[in-house]
Amino acid sequence: MRNFPTSTNYNILSPPRGQENRMLPLSEAETVRQLRCDVVFGSPSADCMGTGICRISARTEASASTLDQKGNCRTTAGILFPIEAGNGVSIVLTRAMLCANIFKNHLRQGSLSLESDCHLPMDVVQSLGLKFNYLSIGKYPIREYEGLMRIDFSLPR
Repeated sequence: MRNFPTSTNYNILSPPRGQENRMLPLSEAETVRQLRCDVVFGSPSADCMGTGICRISARTEASASTLDQKGNCRTTAGILFPIEAGNGVSIVLTRAMLCANIFKNHLRQGSLSLESDCHLPMDVVQSLGLKFNYLSIGKYPIREYEGLMRIDFSLPR
């Protein structure tokens, strides 16, 4: 079964307003397209070893059953949604679903560093209406709120 984007009012998905470290609710009129995804941590240039995000793909029933098997400490589920009218994308991760190695190697000191570009699959790009197809090298701040972690990526320059 395919994972099609939906329009949803999630308070964690709303862009921050006012306070830097909080994610406040969307107004009732706003909706966000979102896509459940699987995130594999590591560097694409190092065969998914090292730090960063190696791969992001739309979540399917098959990937969900594989991810749910214990012992996989490089992969987690998340939610992707477009920001800045498709000039950016956010990923929301549930802290409780992340193992200690992901924190130690990838999410330390409140940021995620990408040492290599991470290409996004065309189905993800098209489903979310993104104006780019990869996450560029850089250091991205992580915002935490009520057990969720949000990382924003902007259009590569």
